[in-house]
Amino acid sequence: MSSFSDYAQQKLIDLYENHSHEVGIKLKLSDPVKYKDYESTDCITYALNVISFAFKSIGNDDAAKKSWSLGKFGTELAKYLVDIHSWKGIYINPDVNHPSDSDSEHSYSHHLALKKCEYYKIPLDYKVTNYDITPKTSKAFGTLNKSKGLTALNSIDITSLELVKFGFGVSRGGQHTWLFSLGKVYEVHWDEIGSNLYEASPLRTYPWLSGAIVIPLDQASLLVPSTKLKCK
Repeated sequence: MSSFSDYAQQKLIDLYENHSHEVGIKLKLSDPVKYKDYESTDCITYALNVISFAFKSIGNDDAAKKSWSLGKFGTELAKYLVDIHSWKGIYINPDVNHPSDSDSEHSYSHHLALKKCEYYKIPLDYKVTNYDITPKTSKAFGTLNKSKGLTALNSIDITSLELVKFGFGVSRGGQHTWLFSLGKVYEVHWDEIGSNLYEASPLRTYPWLSGAIVIPLDQASLLVPSTKLKCK
């Protein structure tokens, strides 16, 4: 019997491979006449199409509708999935000491994840960090944490996360949302059309850096014990 994750992954790939009827919402708004025959989409619409499809496929129409009602705020949708449907939150950060863009938001969100087990009010149970270390030769190295040396690479935790079939991701407190499957980030660019509208890229090198992924409960057993958060 197919699970939520099975249906979600199926829909995720289907839209990624078949979107000739869609256009990024920003592009459509820039020329509504030219793109009048296209359906508009963006990063959260992609996620909602997938999540609502999976809920309907397992017979939960109410959850599908509720997901759409929360779609304006990616963090609220993620929190709903954790609080009501027992999904599990995972904090992600490729280098907690030396973010490659030198933005302190990444180190601070890591501090809060360890202290409160939260990411912008999304409950967290796990962390997957330090899987893409900023080298000493980078201009970003030491910019924020001059006293810290090279971060120790952790390949074990990210390898276990890459086994997860489906997840919903948020970056920068919900400024951007995306989907996750088997180590890849799937996203929509709201100012594109055709082959550039959807993109799949490895989470290990994802440029938005820190954020959170919420995953269905049945997928959490794939994570290794070292990913478990123990908040202060």
